[in-house]
Amino acid sequence: MSPLTLFARSDASTFRSENYKNRVFRKVSLEASSVLSSTKESRNRIGNRNHISSMGFDLPYIVGHVDEELICPICADILEDPVQSCGCEHAYCRACIDKWMQQKQICPVDRSDLLPGHLVPVSRLMRNMLSRLKIKCSFAENGCSQLLALEEYRSHVAGCEHNPKVVVECNKGCGMKVPKDELARHNCVFELRELVQNQMAEIAELKETQATQELRIVIQRRELELLQYYIAALRSTNPVMRNIGEQLDRYSLMQWGNGLPLANVRTWGSLISTPDTPMHVMVRDVLRTCGCPMHLLNLMVDPCHETRWPDALITLDARRENHHRLNQYVTRILPPLVSGKPCVVVLGGDNTHMPENLRPTLGLVMIFVDGVEEMLQEPLPDGEYI
Repeated sequence: MSPLTLFARSDASTFRSENYKNRVFRKVSLEASSVLSSTKESRNRIGNRNHISSMGFDLPYIVGHVDEELICPICADILEDPVQSCGCEHAYCRACIDKWMQQKQICPVDRSDLLPGHLVPVSRLMRNMLSRLKIKCSFAENGCSQLLALEEYRSHVAGCEHNPKVVVECNKGCGMKVPKDELARHNCVFELRELVQNQMAEIAELKETQATQELRIVIQRRELELLQYYIAALRSTNPVMRNIGEQLDRYSLMQWGNGLPLANVRTWGSLISTPDTPMHVMVRDVLRTCGCPMHLLNLMVDPCHETRWPDALITLDARRENHHRLNQYVTRILPPLVSGKPCVVVLGGDNTHMPENLRPTLGLVMIFVDGVEEMLQEPLPDGEYI
């Protein structure tokens, strides 16, 4: 066979091989375009805005020769986060093949079966080939001259100073941050007016929500008060309800009292044992302000006078006799009265360690001239009182 014939056959074989590869690539590209149409539209939107494709590295930005093995058969760009089939060993971008396999479970190149479990990392040789590639910044036309490794590309583009969409602070003094390409059209007064209007709308909405919540709280409080009054009305005729009512009162007071800071009474000698009517009114106002259960206000205000105190406190002589035990009281501080005098609340639930003749049934309020301060540490446990 003549050399001319051999050359002709070789040339024809090469032509048929190239023709076949082109047909296969066109077929794969058409199917990939159909399967990934929604992703391509998203990619185009991103590309128009930031010149950054969402799959693969843009082939036109690659510097130098690119081996065809490094091109994704789906997006036709340089492989990004590449994986390959463990069977046919064709390589794809991770995002591309994931999108492809949502509709087809075959290799887009040779139609062999392809399942998620068949995907494995590409070979070290291919990773080395990719690592040697250099890519221009997407904003090279805007003045960026950086040549980057593929793994540096995304982070660089996101913060590139030549990116027209990078956010910068207004240089006119308003302090707002706007995209660089919109800075020339930025109107400080207009933007700030819009910002203020939006914030006012949010404030109005928050106020409306607050008013609604406050109304609900008022309604629920009234319902609770009605329930408490109903229980109180039944106490006189039903011993069981009397016991339940007392337990509920004690629980309500302790729930309220736990929100009050502990008090330290330094001078029990400044205790006002016979407050007048205006002081009673001021105590009622303070209790109401602090959120004391409404149905228990009278039960807390009435014992302000020494005649309603426990037996061991009812007279000056009795208080002097038990003076050494008064410091064992657990007291909680209330806001000062309008007159400026400090006052504390003594709850029965806080003072179960005290003798019965010193322990209030539910609670009482004591008014002092001075010598009351907020306690900085918790009181001793019950077992540590002498």
